[in-house]
Amino acid sequence: MSAASRARAAAMLVPIVLASCLAGKRISDIDAPGRPARPATGPPWSVPPGVAVTAAQRGLPVVRGLYPATTASERCCWIAPHATVGTRVTTWPAELRLDVLVPSYPFFEERPQALTVSVAGTAHRFSDLGPGVHRLRFDVTPAPNLRHDGIATIELTTERTFVPKAEHVNADVRALGIILLRVSLQPADASD
Repeated sequence: MSAASRARAAAMLVPIVLASCLAGKRISDIDAPGRPARPATGPPWSVPPGVAVTAAQRGLPVVRGLYPATTASERCCWIAPHATVGTRVTTWPAELRLDVLVPSYPFFEERPQALTVSVAGTAHRFSDLGPGVHRLRFDVTPAPNLRHDGIATIELTTERTFVPKAEHVNADVRALGIILLRVSLQPADASD
């Protein structure tokens, strides 16, 4: 076979090889940068911003009274009538900041929720929490006892217990208190 014949044969093979390489691809895929690996399959698992969890607690259905979200449609995150959460402390003195949600269900419209928050021996009770988002704040003194990793323990106790199935909301039979959206210990003089 002559050099010219080999060149023609190679030229004919190039479109066939390219066509097989591009089979099933879209035009937009051609020459596109590499895509990141696909995320892990299965339900998501999340806790509210500011809540510190250990590696051993990740993936558990309940973490010391906190119910992490486990599906994309689930609101993060209900707490049981009593829960203990940890949050990182970076400076002192500090102001505890909690964002909580009381769902707009008849149960809470008729009976507003109350929440007692305790940290470092300081407790504060927030009452008349009707449906909606509530930003709760109070100064924490003295400094909390910290775990070796700089985590402060916060106790949350609700006055009322909400069971969705008993209230005909859904089939959930858990005893719930309130939805924790965010928690943090900020410098006492920090603004929003």
